[in-house]
Amino acid sequence: MEYVSLLPPEIKAKRKQEQKQRILIRVALVIFVIILIIYAYLLVGSIMARSNLESLQSERQLLENQAAALEEYEVLYNEMNTAENRLNMAMGEVPSWAEFMQDLGLTLPPGVWLSDMTVSFANETGTFNMRGWAYNHSGVAEMREEVEKMEQLNNLRIRTSTETTYNGQEVVQFVLDAEVLPGTPYIEVEETEPAEEEPSEEEED
Repeated sequence: MEYVSLLPPEIKAKRKQEQKQRILIRVALVIFVIILIIYAYLLVGSIMARSNLESLQSERQLLENQAAALEEYEVLYNEMNTAENRLNMAMGEVPSWAEFMQDLGLTLPPGVWLSDMTVSFANETGTFNMRGWAYNHSGVAEMREEVEKMEQLNNLRIRTSTETTYNGQEVVQFVLDAEVLPGTPYIEVEETEPAEEEPSEEEED
C-alpha cells in the first residue's frame, strides 16, 4: 500500500526548506564548535609559549649578569697577577738568608770552626765562600758531605785543604766554594689558562 500525501505542494516545499535549514544550522554549530576548540588550543599554546619565553628571558638576564660579574673578576684577577709578577721581578728570587744561616749552623759538624765566610747574590745567581779549620782531613771531608746536603747550595767543592798550625796545634785549613741557588718567589703567582671564547649568536645561526 503506497502512502499518498494529501498536503498541498506549498506546505511540502516549506517543510523541505525548514528541514534543510535545520541541517545547515547543525552543520554550522558543529563547525563553530570545532573552530572554538581550535581557538582555545591555540590560545592555551600561546599563553604557555609566552610564559616559557618570559622564563627564558629571565634566565638569560641572570646569566648575562653573572657573566658580567665573572668578567669583572677576571680583569681584576689578571691585574693582580700582573702586579705580583712585577713585584717578583723587582724583588728577585733572593734566598732567605736567615734560613740559610740557620741551616748552615745546624749542618756544620763538631770540630770545625770558621775564619771567614762570604755570600753574594745578584741576577738570580749567587756564590758562597767559606774558610776555616778542622782537626784533620777526615773532618774536612765530613764537613763537606754535611754542607752538600743544604738545598740552597749547588756545585760544592773544596778549593784547598792544607795542613797547618793554629795556636800551636796541627790543623787542616780549608777553603770551600759553592753556588747559591735562587730562593722561592716573593709571591707565588698562579698560572691561569685563557678562557675559551663562547660562539656568538651569529656563528650559531
